[in-house]
Amino acid sequence: MARIGFLSHSDMSLYYFRKPIMKELKNLGHEIFAISPKGEFSKLLEDEFNVINYEIKAGSINPFRVISDFNSLKDALRDLNLDMLQTAAHKSNTFGTFAAKSVGIKNVINLVEGLGSFYVEDNFKSLAIRFILNRLNKKAFRLSDKTIFVNDSDPDYMIKKGIIKENKVVRIKSVGVDASYFDPESATPYPFNTDKKVVMMIGRALWHKGIREFYQAAEILKDRKDVLFVFVGDVYEGNKSSAGSDFLLGKNVLWIRWSDKIKELLKASYLYALPSYKEGFPRTVLEAMSMAKPCVVSDVSGCNEAIKDGFNGLLCKPMDSKDLATKIAMLLNDDEMALEFGRNGRNLVIKNYNQPIITKKYLEVYKEFIDV
Repeated sequence: MARIGFLSHSDMSLYYFRKPIMKELKNLGHEIFAISPKGEFSKLLEDEFNVINYEIKAGSINPFRVISDFNSLKDALRDLNLDMLQTAAHKSNTFGTFAAKSVGIKNVINLVEGLGSFYVEDNFKSLAIRFILNRLNKKAFRLSDKTIFVNDSDPDYMIKKGIIKENKVVRIKSVGVDASYFDPESATPYPFNTDKKVVMMIGRALWHKGIREFYQAAEILKDRKDVLFVFVGDVYEGNKSSAGSDFLLGKNVLWIRWSDKIKELLKASYLYALPSYKEGFPRTVLEAMSMAKPCVVSDVSGCNEAIKDGFNGLLCKPMDSKDLATKIAMLLNDDEMALEFGRNGRNLVIKNYNQPIITKKYLEVYKEFIDV
């Protein structure tokens, strides 16, 4: 029996994205540790795993805070005697790897689910932080045993930049989706109480997620009587990277603050849109595909690996609300095409992205280092 830790800056991330793999390892007889700051999902994790909390301010780049967080993480890891640590996200991958090696954890697997907002823009702040992140990643990837990437564009970028060697890279498309849960045959539609075709977007209300383009597309198509645009997600008031409440309350879009009724919302939708500027491998798009919904997404890394143009959705030009509106209208005007794209998306999930398939791929990586 191995002692395996899963490290994240967020207990929510562990609960929603790592839990299937953690459960499978537990079922195989291993002792599993969920390591994250304490949050509202910690109690839920405690019902199934050993929960270890540490202090971190995920968005802080203050060097004194970073040092304090690093020491807190080392303290949390020191007495666990882990055989392997799985990390995810920038700070967990870098400082988690450094902390793990400093306390003697032999095997460390990193996971890159996307490069984040600092790799979207080229302003001075983004370039400076990107430089630091690249240096930290290079050091962490040299120390860790393998790094799993959820798409092709991110590892290709890092190999080209000399941040990671190709023999350290594992490519596992997506983090998976539970097709038995996101099942269009069993889901109950969200009660919109409308006969209009619902165009859905779900996510954080961040500009680089394409929220502006989504609202502009709704404005362009406002004279259509057959469509309802819906955005589901939280706002980060005071954050320059986020739309504010005044923007989200626009008259052409129905705004629903964050909801746990995702499959019900998707069931009630006609199509799903994600005009993001950059993604890892978008989970919401996978969920929409699993629910047999056609998707319109930006032709950017991550999105264009999930959606095959003309097969399970349409690609639109990034940062182009007119093209987004045009592609949405194409699907609104062709029910047969929308249904075909939806079926194709569902079949892709069943074949390639269903959670048991992805979990098996992770276990194959772990088997290189521990007996699972």
